[in-house]
Amino acid sequence: MEVSGASIPDATTAAGVLFLARDTGRCLLQLRNSDKRFKHTWGFWGGMMEKGETPFESIQRELLEEIGFVPDLQKLNPMDIYQSRNKKFYYYSFVYVTDTEFMPKLNPESAGYAWVDIGVWPKPLHQGAYVTLSKNSGTEKLQKILDIART
Repeated sequence: MEVSGASIPDATTAAGVLFLARDTGRCLLQLRNSDKRFKHTWGFWGGMMEKGETPFESIQRELLEEIGFVPDLQKLNPMDIYQSRNKKFYYYSFVYVTDTEFMPKLNPESAGYAWVDIGVWPKPLHQGAYVTLSKNSGTEKLQKILDIART
């Protein structure tokens, strides 16, 4: 999955991250606020990439805005690239393994958060999160990443 030069001409790009706690094996999801597109759906942390940004830079900026801090992101595990049918929108999904669960400091973009077991996804899931987690082997990828992180 090539993401270093992820800016795609004539397309809108975004990036997001799902946190996975090594100790509990649970994932952190965001509940989108009512003034956001796809309101009151559960999804990843992140957002639109600014011109010239890499997915990594975008995630760092978005995390500072959305959870109040940027964890030491030493390694982002690529999970999926969502592409719209008309190829005008791309979303890069990553997994970051943390040692333990933490409490995010939410900004107004979020209505809540939840640490959930892999495969036990809250409803309704954001459409993109649903595709990544359910249709593109996301649940299996998360379990594999967790297994590797625990060895």
